[in-house]
Amino acid sequence: MGDGVLIATDLDGTFLTPDATVSPRNWAAVKAAEAAGIHVIPVTGRAIGGLRVIGPVFHRYALVSNGAVGTDMSTGETLFTETMSARTVKSYVDQLTAECPGVVFCAEVGDSSVFLVEEGYDEIVPAFESENDPAEHVLVSRKELCSSEAVKLMIVHPTVPASDIYQLSRRLRVPGVHATWAGFTVAEAGPADVTKASGLERICQLLGEDRANVVALGDGANDVEMLQWAGVSYAMSGAKPEAIAAADRRAPSCEEDGFAVVVEELLASR
Repeated sequence: MGDGVLIATDLDGTFLTPDATVSPRNWAAVKAAEAAGIHVIPVTGRAIGGLRVIGPVFHRYALVSNGAVGTDMSTGETLFTETMSARTVKSYVDQLTAECPGVVFCAEVGDSSVFLVEEGYDEIVPAFESENDPAEHVLVSRKELCSSEAVKLMIVHPTVPASDIYQLSRRLRVPGVHATWAGFTVAEAGPADVTKASGLERICQLLGEDRANVVALGDGANDVEMLQWAGVSYAMSGAKPEAIAAADRRAPSCEEDGFAVVVEELLASR
């Protein structure tokens, strides 16, 4: 690869500390990379509000909703959105409900700043997770939820863990849907063929950068495609097995400022 002109990092479990804050060392690493002319792109499963809530760390392009939404942090402009049609949403919701009665859905719509939530969703999702991914929550019926396009669906159940819902979603293989999971209380589903990798490819095209010069860091199942796509990729210590298998290298954990360790080594080698 070249000089590593673009660094793409997941947030939770990778860039952020376990309490979802930015460590001074990681913040300094972003500044040092930018000062060296390296683009640092956050690539997260969070919605746009979940990126803004961590503070003014990143200053240009960003990807949220697992790559379905691209945004320019400097202007607030939405660069692109990828959505599931209302028909696809309904098909997925109906099929998953038939296999797992009692599932409750939330649909991220628009630029991901609005969540259409079914009754019971906010009661199941822990307050810590909701606070870290803030949005305008609009209570809707199942019919209303299935009548809207969505950049992402989030799925919970009172007793079935998200990991099981994720595996069920993968087995169903609903046309037009890509199932994934960030490792939290909610399972996720987005548009088919839309991943962190596909979103990152679009950002690279905007910047005129080659994938060979991308360094990616992640820890979750929703990071797999990005880790496979990048020129060089790192799975954090404690990452999900899928992420470890997809990555070229290992990095220290988020508790150990693994992001900063990788960036510091990269800068020292230039």
